[in-house]
Amino acid sequence: MADRQPKEPKPSLGERARHAYHAALGERPVLVWWLVSPTLVGTALDVWLRHGTLRYFPPRQWLNYFGSSLVSAGFWGGALWMFAVWLPTGGRRAKAAFAAYFALFVLPFSFFAYGGQAVYFRVFDSYVARDTIRLGLELRGTVGAWMSQWATKLWPAALSAALVSALVLVAVRRAGPSLRRAVPLVPMVSFLGSSVALWQDFVETKGLQAAPPDSCFLHGVVGLVHERIVSRAPPKGLSIRRPAPLPALVRPEHRPSVVLVITESVRRDVLCSTPGACEARFLDAVAPERVGFGRMTTQASGTFSACMILWTGLGPDADFQAVHEAPFLWEIAKAQGYRTGYFSSQNLRYRDLGVYLRVGGIDTLVSATELGDTEDPHLGAPDERAMERMLEWVGASTEPYFAVLHLSNTHWPYRVDPALQPFEPHDADPMKGDVRLLFNHYRNSVLLQERSLSSFLRELKSRPSWADTALFFVSDHGEQFREHGRLYHLNNLFEEEIHVPGFALFGERAIDERGAAQLRKYADRRVYGDDLNATIVDLLGAWDARLGFAHASRLGGRSLLRPRLVRGEPVVAASTTSGVWVDNDPVYGVIWGDWKAVGDDATPWACLNLSRDPAERLPIPAAECPSLVREAARRFPNVPTSKK
Repeated sequence: MADRQPKEPKPSLGERARHAYHAALGERPVLVWWLVSPTLVGTALDVWLRHGTLRYFPPRQWLNYFGSSLVSAGFWGGALWMFAVWLPTGGRRAKAAFAAYFALFVLPFSFFAYGGQAVYFRVFDSYVARDTIRLGLELRGTVGAWMSQWATKLWPAALSAALVSALVLVAVRRAGPSLRRAVPLVPMVSFLGSSVALWQDFVETKGLQAAPPDSCFLHGVVGLVHERIVSRAPPKGLSIRRPAPLPALVRPEHRPSVVLVITESVRRDVLCSTPGACEARFLDAVAPERVGFGRMTTQASGTFSACMILWTGLGPDADFQAVHEAPFLWEIAKAQGYRTGYFSSQNLRYRDLGVYLRVGGIDTLVSATELGDTEDPHLGAPDERAMERMLEWVGASTEPYFAVLHLSNTHWPYRVDPALQPFEPHDADPMKGDVRLLFNHYRNSVLLQERSLSSFLRELKSRPSWADTALFFVSDHGEQFREHGRLYHLNNLFEEEIHVPGFALFGERAIDERGAAQLRKYADRRVYGDDLNATIVDLLGAWDARLGFAHASRLGGRSLLRPRLVRGEPVVAASTTSGVWVDNDPVYGVIWGDWKAVGDDATPWACLNLSRDPAERLPIPAAECPSLVREAARRFPNVPTSKK
């Protein structure tokens, strides 16, 4: 009888686990870390940039952070794993596929998502995300101008592209031999899972941004693709207007000419509204009689929305249809027999602002395109050219007119005159460690514009028609210089972005004594953009017909020429988004005197009180300002009422 062969002993549980471990992660599982090295670089970069704020993340945001890091690891690791296995045996096809992946994804992505994010963060105190990418795609020329301005500052982006690209090459080469016999279940599940998570886009594009910079950028790209493919949101943004018919208007016997001067990005503490209360180097000599609005407040921290409010009287909570049907001031003036004009150094090709103005009752429209010498799309044409063109137009006829003079040169990068730079030291570079250098550069720019404006006013006041002319000056919004961590505007609704200069200036016959007396009563009260709209409508002789305007129920502005019908301060809506400007992560608010209620799509309402907290550092819980929060929730119902 043949000897029986002894049975091989069954592998132990530990041996089976070890076999499964190697079958899943390769012969040397430690090498898998190479495949997720880009994620580790992103996390290390984030700790370096945001170490002071990451530790204050609440638990929910840390959960988001961990999840977004896993998404990054799955996206990088899954793709690199497959290439590591395929390249040694796949021949030319595999090499061509990897070359395309490397050139079309790895190089550009590592440029923008690592060092590029570091550069952007140094300036804006936030990472590039979906709304930033969207704007960049729509404003390719503008982004080109920014890139040229920052050309010497982009070395971190180039360095990161080289570093991450080298890591990718090393990872594929080192991990390949270990993974050849592994079952490719882990990379497939990881890549598929991360792709599904990216499609959900759970990383906020403002606020805390609970994700490393690479993951934040990746979520932004995929989120934008998702939005363009499946979004069914109601229309927003700019389109050709279809204004509703005006009601019957009665032409008044006295028709004063009216000028609305809108400047760009000027905050209240750099240009003096009220003579005597502060000093304006050039304005005080030319317009010492101006009536200042010391608490002039814009209801939006961006140009498009702020101008829409001035031109239509609607608040930023008005919808797309309303802001394209409500009458412009030019249309009201034209119906009253006025000549109408718009003279602007602004670049109207920016986000198609010119499309919104195309149908607007404007007889003569002149912008940066016609004025020329537009070296930077942000600055537009020289302001003086718009002023000169308007003065020529004013002198071409003796008929009453309504005109808007829209200035531009105080937008970043802030046009200056080398011979007029008293604020020292100054520097135009936003990445210098001391923000006071940039603020001084900005103040020099505002001073240049004040000088130009004073020359314009001197010439306008010398005309015989000045006696019958009323002029209103206002800035579209303010500008932040790190008071709340950021630069520029369209960030939030803090005072540095919405408290702006404003004043009225008028000839002896333009406004009667009673109206002038009423104007002066607003020297120390909040005055809003919709108030200026209502006041100009009153001067144009259409006040009594205002209730017949399209969407009149949304008009809340007060004529500053008439006695107040209601004591106290009005409650007005404010926002970074509106029917003409899409902000996918907006900040909403309502303002009532010294009080504000502020919230966004992820942050519940909280209040601020300027009399108690001028720096706006101490939010007040909603329970302590219930009536204001109720009004805020009525205006903006999508803001959560409590933390989730």
